[in-house]
Amino acid sequence: MKKFYVGIKAVIHDEAKGYLMLRHTSGWLDLPGGRMDGDEDFEATLRRELREELPGSTLLATADLVGTQRVMKDIDDDISLVLLYFKATVELPAEIVLSDEHTEYLWIKSLDDIAASDRESENVHIMEKLLS
Repeated sequence: MKKFYVGIKAVIHDEAKGYLMLRHTSGWLDLPGGRMDGDEDFEATLRRELREELPGSTLLATADLVGTQRVMKDIDDDISLVLLYFKATVELPAEIVLSDEHTEYLWIKSLDDIAASDRESENVHIMEKLLS
């Protein structure tokens, strides 16, 4: 029987800049967040992941669940991942700092801001939904 891990992703929106996306070291577009650990709830997972991936940022609030996605590439033969995307109000530092997991950040205002070569990422699918 296949097991599923749950990943929690923060959908961060700024009225002037758009949606915040990160480029993973593997090349694909990502959103801040990650797998739930131990007995964490959704908000605790986002707080921890934001501290790790966007040092100096502060989670102020979480809001609506805006999407779900099963990652189609399995982690292992019997382990897969389901991602839950939550709107998040986050205080970002004046100069965004990234962890070693990501190489750059991008602000996405429209689908035109996403290169065709990046359109296959599970995380881009949620952006397509939000920007449509």
